[in-house]
Parts: sequence; structure tokens; C-alpha cells
Amino acid sequence: MAITKIIKIKGSVGSCLDYITDKNKTSNQTYVTYDGCSNNTVSYIFDQANRMNPHFTNNDDSIKAYHIIQSFSKDDDITPETANQIGAELMNRLFNNKYSFVCATHIDHDHTHNHILVCAAERTMTGKKINDNLALLHKLQRCSDDLCLEHGLNVIKKPKEKGKNYREWYEDLNNPNGSKKTQLRKLIDSKIKTSSNFDDFIEQMRNAGAGVEFVNTSKYGKVAKYRLPDATEKDRWNRGYNLGAGYSDQVIERRIRRRLEFIEKRDRLRAERETKNANMTLAEKAIDKSTLKISSMIDTSNDTISSDTIGLTKWKNKQNAMRMQQIIEELRDNYNISYTDVKAKIRTLEAENNRLEADIRDTNKSINNFTKIIQYCKIYASSYSLACNYGEATDKEVFYQNHSSELSAFFEADEFLSRTAMDKNSFLKNSDKYISFLSERLSDIEENVSHAKEQIRENKQIIRELHSYQKEIDLYLGRNIDRGAR
Repeated sequence: MAITKIIKIKGSVGSCLDYITDKNKTSNQTYVTYDGCSNNTVSYIFDQANRMNPHFTNNDDSIKAYHIIQSFSKDDDITPETANQIGAELMNRLFNNKYSFVCATHIDHDHTHNHILVCAAERTMTGKKINDNLALLHKLQRCSDDLCLEHGLNVIKKPKEKGKNYREWYEDLNNPNGSKKTQLRKLIDSKIKTSSNFDDFIEQMRNAGAGVEFVNTSKYGKVAKYRLPDATEKDRWNRGYNLGAGYSDQVIERRIRRRLEFIEKRDRLRAERETKNANMTLAEKAIDKSTLKISSMIDTSNDTISSDTIGLTKWKNKQNAMRMQQIIEELRDNYNISYTDVKAKIRTLEAENNRLEADIRDTNKSINNFTKIIQYCKIYASSYSLACNYGEATDKEVFYQNHSSELSAFFEADEFLSRTAMDKNSFLKNSDKYISFLSERLSDIEENVSHAKEQIRENKQIIRELHSYQKEIDLYLGRNIDRGAR
């Protein structure tokens, strides 16, 4: 399993780079991966990409990069090579190959962990920056979990309860009675079910031996805080709103009120139904029951037919037949298939999704290649005159020392573009036009990927609906087959 964390870098990118690529931590930089940059050009390329943003300021208020930490459990049998591969795949999957990054795997502790430095702006020098919000944090952890599962590693199951952190979830997992917060929630839930108002709830909590006190807060005013009946003086108090979304004073009052309203409505409807049934004849009751509709099949596989249940069994069979007819009509109207074609339709959609996902993986490689070409084309065009001056300089060593980052980036771009067999002389004559053409091609490819992902989502929704239909069909046909066999 892996825990992730994001840190904003507003100061020097170089100092962070020096830390994550420390030779003592990365086995002499054996486990360091560069994407869209190199050790000598990281600071320059990050700076150039950020400067394309119209809101860029060269001070500590501007986010220049993000430092992402991915820590693996010491219980996971993971090699540094695999950890570094997961870190690089995580960045490409999280940011769709659009941002330059450095992934360094540290092995100086008892647990392997990745330090990733990713540029805040796109590598294609458009100036577009990473959308830094809460969704990014969730997507980061989700992508990390997916990669861990793909590589056979464990993941932490997220607790569904609100107000529960990882430590509390771990206590619940290993303590039969649950953590102290969980025990306190259970006690509060039980007293809400028997209380008539908030004051009655507080009194019942105190009668149960729980500690209840009120404290003034600057944000919420006067609020209640609780402690378990067997708590000691060292045990901490827990304010209601710290126990979760359903345990603040206002919410507890609302829960009590809604429970009482539900009981009142239930009793009223029950009385009305009893009065109605008492005034109906047997014929009217039969007509009333025949109009009942059900939304799913009724399982009758374990029913035993006797003189006492034969009427109910007939009604269930009739309702199931009506539901089956409804399913047949919905399949015909919505999907233009019969009930015998549901499984084949599911297999067809799953095969289409597999094909689309394979196409997306192949297309992502093209996107990665296009972004690198655009990035290096812009660097080559902007640094070409400097490289010419370097070639004409009388003291090349001094000139290189004064412009080492820019020249290193130029030579790196020159080497990359040479591998693409591009005519660099022709490119320099029409660099803007060529880069614009590549950007349009990249935009078209990304749009195709977006359409493919949308199609996959639609297919998955249809597959879920068809699985639901198939489950009901199997239940209906299975009942008939069993009866025929008998």
C-alpha cells in the first residue's frame, strides 16, 4: 500500500531537486527518472514553462512546482526499481503526460518511498498550470491505489464513516469493540432512538454514565462534548461535531425530530390502512391487490406450497410474470434486443471497452511523444541564437558557465529532435507555424481520447443496467426450470 502527500513549492526548485536526488538516498542516483527534462535542465525548463503563464511572478507567491511523496508500506515486498516505475507511471496517469517531472526513489529508510518533483505548468509551454484542488488529492490517491493493485501490492481500504481518520479506522479493525470514538457514536445512536428531544437525550446520556459537558467555541458557540462511561481523567473529550457529520448538536436535534415525525407518520398510515381494510369487501381487497406493482423479481425458490400459502404463491408467480413482461418491453424499447440476447450484448460492450482502453493506452504514448516534440521545438527555437553565440565565443568555457542551463536545454532538445529526423533548418524558418500545427494535432488526439473515455463510461452504465436485468431473468427462468424438473 502507498500513502500520498502533496507539497507546494513556491521557493527554489533547485533546493528541492538536490534533496530528492541525493546520491546517498537514491543509490548514487540509480533510482532517478527524468521525464521532459534532465538533471542539468530541470530548473531552467520548469522556469521557462512557468513564465508562459500570464499570472507568473518571480517571487515566493507563485507556485513553481509540486513535491509529491508516495510512501510504500514496509510490509510490501517491493523493489526500488518497481517503486520508481510506479512513481513514473503515477505521474503520466495523473497528468496525462502533460507535465515534466523527476521521480526519485529513496531507499535510506526501512520503507521505500518516492519523491516526485513535477512542474506546475505544462511542458508544451502553453502556460496552463495544474488545477490544484481537493479533487487532485483524491485522484492522486486513487491512481496510486490502482497502480499498487496492478503491481500486486496492498491498498488501504477507505473508511466510509465521516469523521474517521486512518488511526481510528486501524483501531476499529483490530479492536472487537471498536475505537473509543466508535463506541461513543454507538452510545449516542442508541440514545437518539429513545429520546423525545435534545434535553432528554442529554439526560439519558448522563444516566448511562457518559460524561457530558458544554463548552463555548468561537465558531459554533455553545456545544456539547462527550466521554465514555468508563473513561478516565486522561481520556480526551470529544465534541459532537468532531465525531462526524451526524453528531453535532443541531444534527442530533434534527435526527430526534425526524425519527418522531417518521413514527407519527407510520402510525397514522397504519391506522388509515387498517380502517380502509376493515371497510372493504373480499372482492374489493382482491381487486386492490391485483393492481400492486413490483420493481424486481420475487425469489420463490425456497417457498413451500401448502394450503395456507397457495394463494400467496399464485400472487408471486403472477407478479413475476408481469415483471418479466415489463423487462422484455424495456429491453426492446431501450436496447433493441430480446431477453435472450442480454448476455451477448454485455460481452459485446465489454469487448468494445477493452478495445477502447487499449486504444487509449496506445494514444497516450502518442500524446507523450507530441508533448515532448512541442516542448523541445520551443526550447530549440528560443535558444538557437544563444547556441550560435556560444559557437562564436572566444572563451567557450566561460560562456558555457554563464549560460549552462539554457545551453544544456538546447543541446538536449537538439539531440531529441535529431532522433525524430526533423529538418531543423526548415523548422527554424517556420517554427511558429510548425509548432501551431503540432499543437492542433495534439488537441485533436486529446479530444479523441476524451470521446473514447466518455464512450467507456456510457458502456459501463449500460452494462450495469443489463446485469441487473440478467439477474432478474435468471431468477425468473431458474424458478420455472426448477419447477419443470420437479
